[in-house]
Amino acid sequence: MIEFQIFHTKIELHFSLFLLMLFIVLSGNAVFAAASVLFSFCHELVHRVTALRLGYTPEKISFGLFGGVLHIREGVVKPRDELLIHLSGPFFNILMAFLLYGFYLYFYLPALVPLILANAVLALYNLMPFYPLDGGKITDLYLAVFLGYGRSQKISRFFSMLFAVFLFFLGIYLVQYNVLNLLLCALAVNLYVARKQDNGFVFYKITRNIEEGKKKGTPRILVCKENMKAVKIIEQYKPLDSILFTIVNDKGKYKGQLSETELLSGIYYCGIYADFRKLLDYKRQE
Repeated sequence: MIEFQIFHTKIELHFSLFLLMLFIVLSGNAVFAAASVLFSFCHELVHRVTALRLGYTPEKISFGLFGGVLHIREGVVKPRDELLIHLSGPFFNILMAFLLYGFYLYFYLPALVPLILANAVLALYNLMPFYPLDGGKITDLYLAVFLGYGRSQKISRFFSMLFAVFLFFLGIYLVQYNVLNLLLCALAVNLYVARKQDNGFVFYKITRNIEEGKKKGTPRILVCKENMKAVKIIEQYKPLDSILFTIVNDKGKYKGQLSETELLSGIYYCGIYADFRKLLDYKRQE
C-alpha cells in the first residue's frame, strides 16, 4: 500500500492497481492504461469536490484493482447529496469523452482515441447497477424510496452477487481466446469482496456510532406530528445530536417516542418516506 496526500486528502494506492496497469500495458495498450489511471483519479477528485461543496469532509481516496472509493468522515449523508456525489464522477467522464471527441473531430487527432475510450469505459463501468459501483449505490437509493433501506440493500447485494458469479465464469470461458480475460474473474472477485465487506451503509453507520456511544450528552426533545415523513427530519437534524423524537397527533396528544437509534432502524426497514406513525408501529413490532 502506497500512501500520500493531495489537497489535504489521503490517497491510498493498493498494489493490485499496478498489477492491472501491467496487464493492460502488456496487451499493447499503454496509452489507454495511463489514461484510465489519470481519469479514474480525476473521477474520484470530482466526487471529493462535490462532497466538499455539499458540506462534507472527504477523509481519503483508496484505489484498488478496479477503481477508487471516496471515504467521507461524516457518518450520514443526506439522500439527495449522496445521489449528487455518486453521479458527479460518471458525469465528469461523460463530459470529458464528449469534449475530447469534439477535439478529435475538429482537429483529427488520432492520439485522442485512447483518452476518449478510457472516459467512455469509466463512465459505463461505474454506471452499471451493481454494488459497489456508483450505479449500484444510486440503485440502492432509488429502491430505498419504495422498499426501505433494509430491503433495498438485500436486493441490491443479491443481484450484485449474481452478476459477480456470472462475470467470474464468463472470464473463465473467455480465457481460451485471450488470457487477459482473467481480468473479468479478478473484477468478479473484487465486486464480491466489496459486497461482503461493505460497512458504508449510510444509516447503519450512524446507528452503530450511536450504539457505541461515540457522542454522549443530555437528549434534546423534538416534537413531530405522526403524519410527518421521516425524510423531512433526516434533511434537518444533525446526526449524533442526542435527540429524542416525541410523536403527537394533530390534536397534540402524545403517541410515543423514538430515540435516534430507533428512528434510524425504522428508516432502515421502512424507508425514508415512512411517516412517524409507521415508524412507531415498527418499533412496537420489534
